[in-house]
Amino acid sequence: MFALLFGVGFYIFLERLEKKNLGLKAMDVYARRLLWLFVIGISHSYLIWSGDVLYHYAICGLLLFPFRSIKSKNLLLVVAFLCFLQLVKSYEQTSRTIKQYNAYKVAISLPEDQRSEKDTKDIKYWQKKITQKAPDTTKVEIRKSTYFKGLKETYENARVHKGLLYYQGLLFPSVIVMILGIVLYRSGIFKDYHVWKYYWFISLSVLSIGLTINYLRYYHWTYEYFDPVINIWIGWLFTFPKELLGAGYILIFNGLYQKFLSTYKIKIISNIGRMALTNYIFQNIVLGFIFYGYGLAQFNQYSRSELLGIVVVIWIIQISLSWSWMNRYKQGPLEWIWKKLTYYSFSNVRNKK
Repeated sequence: MFALLFGVGFYIFLERLEKKNLGLKAMDVYARRLLWLFVIGISHSYLIWSGDVLYHYAICGLLLFPFRSIKSKNLLLVVAFLCFLQLVKSYEQTSRTIKQYNAYKVAISLPEDQRSEKDTKDIKYWQKKITQKAPDTTKVEIRKSTYFKGLKETYENARVHKGLLYYQGLLFPSVIVMILGIVLYRSGIFKDYHVWKYYWFISLSVLSIGLTINYLRYYHWTYEYFDPVINIWIGWLFTFPKELLGAGYILIFNGLYQKFLSTYKIKIISNIGRMALTNYIFQNIVLGFIFYGYGLAQFNQYSRSELLGIVVVIWIIQISLSWSWMNRYKQGPLEWIWKKLTYYSFSNVRNKK
């Protein structure tokens, strides 16, 4: 959902720059904005949480730039091509699993005294793959017992300093969803969903398909993880679960807002969105303090239902802080810093002139 909205925000930002007739300077502003988003994401990744996604989005934003002036129907062709590449990747992964399974079947059918070293290896590999694993509940790992140990762990996981700028397998799905965001924005549905004749049918269909696929994927990964996917069609079915679900939620929320809530000022929610960057970083600081060893060390101490209580408490805190801050200022603190860093060098140039 955030990736799709990032694509929408990308296009809106460039639209506003173009209306100012800035020429090539618009490209400079946009590139500088993404550069600082990359820096903020990297800093967040190393100092707070190695699972950061901001610097990945910054890279995607640079890749999106050439698509800004391409017609929507051609953008859909780009999306189709990237989807094709993902399906090819899924096909190759499933085919490897099928090949391993076939090798196992051949090896296990042979008498033990006729099995080669490779046959024995194939049997052990597959049996290990399909063995159910019981969790070790005798001890609970304390994550990041001290902040400096956490920095060392993060240094090893966030390997940007080694030139690994992207999570494996995340690039194409992110770009696909961001381009879809551009297409949806251009279609006009975020201003008036009635421009789609069958808006609710399409939205409910996408959401229903997304929910179904995600349930099947969740069930398999949770309860049948020891049963490898050896069916090409199932492998393809599990290729775009989160992308479909995210698009479905966006379409449904957009329609519900326009139909029932557009006449109301939902400032308490819009404040959170206007402070999205600050809330994202702040939330990870709070969660790090709660769960890591340098804080309260509560990692793996709660059931999922108990964690919902923590979720609600953090929501209340962030809603309250966002409301209080936005009543005094026009932007969140990190949003203000990001904007200043983006435009700082340009203001200096004007002053020198």
